[in-house]
Amino acid sequence: MINFHKYGFLDVRKLQSFVHGKNLWHHRYNPVWLFIWSDLYKPEIAFTNEYIFIRYYMPDLGMCYYPPFSEKADMLKGIEMLKEDAKENGFDFYIAPIGEAYQFKFDDMRIKYYINEQFNSYIYNAMDIALLSNIKYKKKRNLYETFERNNKTAYFKNVVKEDFPMILEFINDYNALNQENGLDQTFYSKLNMINKTMEHLYELDIYAIELVSDEKVVGLAFGSMMDNEICLHLCIARNDYKGAIDFLFSSFAKTVQAAVKYINFEEDFGIKDIKKFKEGYNPSRIEKFFGTFNI
Repeated sequence: MINFHKYGFLDVRKLQSFVHGKNLWHHRYNPVWLFIWSDLYKPEIAFTNEYIFIRYYMPDLGMCYYPPFSEKADMLKGIEMLKEDAKENGFDFYIAPIGEAYQFKFDDMRIKYYINEQFNSYIYNAMDIALLSNIKYKKKRNLYETFERNNKTAYFKNVVKEDFPMILEFINDYNALNQENGLDQTFYSKLNMINKTMEHLYELDIYAIELVSDEKVVGLAFGSMMDNEICLHLCIARNDYKGAIDFLFSSFAKTVQAAVKYINFEEDFGIKDIKKFKEGYNPSRIEKFFGTFNI
């Protein structure tokens, strides 16, 4: 029997100390992401003498397990323990989502796994996004300049806790403007995510900026550091400010480029021939095989 408990703030640091430098997974599934989105995905964790086990709820699928993490213990033994946990609790057994680094291992061991095709990672050079200088970003650059031209007094700034009331006002306005068919199903999860982020803004490796125009927040971006990349967890802007989201992407990259070399987005920026990297690829591996990764 595995004694899982609700994944909480204290577990973030404990898990971070284990995964640091190992490139185990990236973007949506790093320790900070698990915590700030916990109201939506309900993660649970268990620490044993041999393994770290994590399970969480994936909408439209059910309870899913990460591959068991261990410094030395046998992977197959950990998998069998997870299968037994699923059986005891009446869950269908899914190992999900899984990065390509694990896929090779699991294919060799003939372990079935689930790949979440909805969550792709696009890894960019932070300086390229800050400047939007590459020819492939021409459309984004034009939209950036449109926003800048139409909003002469607009600026971005680091989020501080005192900004929380303005941010809550923004998220309500954003929801009303961007949802044509009623309340977004994840609206309250977004609110809870922002609330948790603001509560622990100075305690986690979070980079947060807000885009301000007409003396009100019109965009918001939150991300966290993992190894040599920033994983963007939330990037939203009012759609009645043309080019605001493009300005926000660039502004966020300007904020983090001194700290890391890479940014991990969900967005493909409309570039059809971009190299797509699934969860689990790490920037050092990309740099090794492709040189400096400029798209």
